[in-house]
Amino acid sequence: LDRSGSSGDFSATEFMYPARDPSVVNSMPFLQEDLYSAPQPALFLVDNHHEVYLWQGWWPIENKITGSARIRWASDRKSAMETVLQYCRGKNLKKPPPKSYLIHAGLEPLTFTNMFPSWEHREDIAEITEMDTEVSNQITLVEDVLAKLCKTIYPLADLLARPLPEGVDPLKLEIYLTDEDFEFALDMTRDEYNALPAWKQVNLKKAKGLF
Repeated sequence: LDRSGSSGDFSATEFMYPARDPSVVNSMPFLQEDLYSAPQPALFLVDNHHEVYLWQGWWPIENKITGSARIRWASDRKSAMETVLQYCRGKNLKKPPPKSYLIHAGLEPLTFTNMFPSWEHREDIAEITEMDTEVSNQITLVEDVLAKLCKTIYPLADLLARPLPEGVDPLKLEIYLTDEDFEFALDMTRDEYNALPAWKQVNLKKAKGLF
């Protein structure tokens, strides 16, 4: 699951097992290295016919995560989750969609690793993953994480704290405030703020800790 650099469209590409025989069930056709050798951070949809997993890779330590990179990554994760839920709904229209879970590299549960012929725990990757305060070793329903990413209103205290809530654009913190919190934080209404030139808006947000 990734976004095209040329078109900007998010797409899913099926990873084909070279020895796959469509006429029979193929058990354990993929390897751990298929996930871990992909350019990171990566997103993989893995289906075992009973439940669906969205495997999320890690940010390599040598790659500094800028504000714009975080925004793109949040957008990619959101698109991946929407893709997973759409995939689940389309699996069997006569039955309820299967559960889908978000899991993280280095913290994979046994229900996931047991799908592979062998699996080596990567403590180095687990340590990188655990640096993200939003990550836990608990499997989480994709729909619950997506709902959190789609949240549009936050308390002022959450936007003044660091790290910021996941998926929030750090350059536009004011858009997540209620009208009441907006006026309290910036000492003016939205209309008054929107009438300011861009450079004054930035300076005001910096002075108020919203940038």
